[in-house]
This record gives sequence, structure tokens and C-alpha cells, in this order.
Amino acid sequence: MKLTKFAIVGMVTVATLVGTGTGTMAHAADGGTLGSKADVNFIPNDTITNPVDPTDPGNPEVVVPVDPDHPAGTAGPLSIDYISNIHFGDQKISGNNEVYSAQLDQIKVGASETIKDIPNYIQITDNRGSNAGWHLTVKQDGQFVNGTSELVGAVLSFENPTLNSASESDAPTATGFSLDPAGTSSDVMSAEEDQGMGTWVEMFGEDATEAADSIKLSVPGKTSKIPGQYEATLTWELTDTPA
Repeated sequence: MKLTKFAIVGMVTVATLVGTGTGTMAHAADGGTLGSKADVNFIPNDTITNPVDPTDPGNPEVVVPVDPDHPAGTAGPLSIDYISNIHFGDQKISGNNEVYSAQLDQIKVGASETIKDIPNYIQITDNRGSNAGWHLTVKQDGQFVNGTSELVGAVLSFENPTLNSASESDAPTATGFSLDPAGTSSDVMSAEEDQGMGTWVEMFGEDATEAADSIKLSVPGKTSKIPGQYEATLTWELTDTPA
């Protein structure tokens, strides 16, 4: 009887040891840890950003300005992509004080090239990645002239600045302004640190209706005028630090 009892205990002990050993071996064969890496290499972005529809900047359709003389955009990573030329069209000569409103800008949208009236606008892109901010100014390089005739006392003004973007970054600051023909620079847009990343537009007028009365040319009645086209040049300057 004692022998039988010992044999049973021995069998139980052996079975326990074999089960433990089997469990340890299975864990070692099926598990473990191993490291790996992920990386990304950023390079400067020097491509030119095409104009967008300022009223719908997230629209992926191709936008082409109708004005054939619009200035080409500068190359990135911090760039002026588009600036509307300002046209006041044909105006009858007047001896009274007059205020003329600029014509709307136009773009062709999508493969159908549907023509759309839009506010005159400026488009800026910041793809630097530094989020350092930027500052845009403009100056008028002399009075409107037609040959030797100067539109003395004329004032060009930009009102109802409206910002729009598909970017989720904080918005820059936009201001209205009147230009000095003597060449004094006026603030247009300014992005502080961590503002204005991606592509931003400043429209003069929230929509076509408001824009129709947002850029004005005031001309004194006493100013001498002769038939023909008067022109002025504006210089827009974008710097890589806030104002």
C-alpha cells in the first residue's frame, strides 16, 4: 500500500514538471520583441503655387485668371502667388469730383473654363515650415499718368479686406489702406509667429457684390485730364518676418 501511494505521487509530480516545461518552450518559440524605424526627410519647397478661387480656396479645380497681363507668381517657399491688376475701365471726362469703382477680377474654373466674377485679391503662400510669420506691404510708384499728363490729387484706396483659406492655421491680419503716390508703403497683411501658414487670400470685398464698391479711385474735378489711358504702378513687397 505504501508503494502504491508513492507511485501515484511520483506520477503526479512528473506530469506537473512536463507540463511546466512544455509551456516555457512554447513561449520562447512564439514571442519576442524587435525594433524598427520610420523616417521622413523634408526638403525646401520652391514650386510656384497656382492661383486659387478666392471665394472657395479649397476647390481642387484648376483656376486660370482671365486677365492675360496678370503678374506671374514668385517661387516658394514664401511667395506672392497672385495679385489682381486693377482696372477702372472707360470713364467720361468730368469737371466734378468723381469716385470710380474698380471692375471685378475674373477667373476660369475647371475643365469647362467657366468664367466667374470674383473680388480683386492677393494670394500668399507660406510653405517654409518655420512658422516664423511674414509681412506684406504695397506702395504706389508715382501718380497715374498719361504721357506727360498727371492725374494730380487722385487717390487709390482699398476697402473691405476679407481673408480666406483652406488652411487650418491661425489667420494673418488684413487691413484696408489708401495709397500715397509719393511712394510711402502701406501695410496689407501681416502674420505673426504661428499664423498664416499655407495659402491665404485677401479679397477686397467678401463677395462680388461688396467687391464692386471696395477699390476706388477718387479724382478731383479740378484736375486736368486728357483723353487716353492713365496708368500707375504698384509694388508689393513680402518679407519673411512679421511687421
